[in-house]
Amino acid sequence: MKLLWYKTTTKVFGDHRANNEDSFLRCSTRREDIPRFVMCDGATSSFSARDWANALVGKFAVDDGLSEKDRVYAAAKEYETKHPPTAMAGMDHSAIEAFKRGSSATLLLVEQDKDNRSLLHITAVGDTCCFVVDNRCRILKAFPLENAGDFSTSAYLITVTFEGLKQLFDERTSSFYWKRTDIDMSEFSDAMLLCATDAVSQWIVSNKGRPNAIARLIKAVKATNPRKFAGFIEYERSRNKIPVDDSTAVLLEV
Repeated sequence: MKLLWYKTTTKVFGDHRANNEDSFLRCSTRREDIPRFVMCDGATSSFSARDWANALVGKFAVDDGLSEKDRVYAAAKEYETKHPPTAMAGMDHSAIEAFKRGSSATLLLVEQDKDNRSLLHITAVGDTCCFVVDNRCRILKAFPLENAGDFSTSAYLITVTFEGLKQLFDERTSSFYWKRTDIDMSEFSDAMLLCATDAVSQWIVSNKGRPNAIARLIKAVKATNPRKFAGFIEYERSRNKIPVDDSTAVLLEV
């Protein structure tokens, strides 16, 4: 599996990338073979969402045999090291309240089967999605959300609080969070996997019957100049077709 192209832009056109709360596994070279891909979207309304998204990507990007629970708790430990409870002493009231609510993020994990390299095991929490796209820019499959109406401001997220982590792994509630599917890419002719955070994903499912629109997005993702993608996002925002949010799209070849 290879990460061929990616583009990301922030809420404010031309803003510095450090303010981007989307996080994903980056490769040292464009043709590098990777067995897994991870993307997380830090929730803007939560405390230091970028750090939480980065911690999750870091723990899920490594194939070290750990369980999902161990990975999440390891990310939580890393996050708490950076943002210990003692840090509240120097915060104002609103920051303290945000700190207590914790930080939240989505998770999209794409794992290539060790024996059948065309088979992908997909795990998702929240509304970061992946799409099978063929060479005619048709959306052949979407996961975990398939319709624009499925997106919600109350999406289930991974939240780094005691109660949030408890619900994430409690057998009575975990099924609301963790969504899984397998995609066999050999079933599709000349197709790639398009992964995107919620702002772009919602636009994609709204346009899944319009290959010409999807082609515009893919052209922007593949463009050498990153301003092409930023310009595409800004144009769609001006038409109220994409919400003002960090926007990231990645194309994977399997």
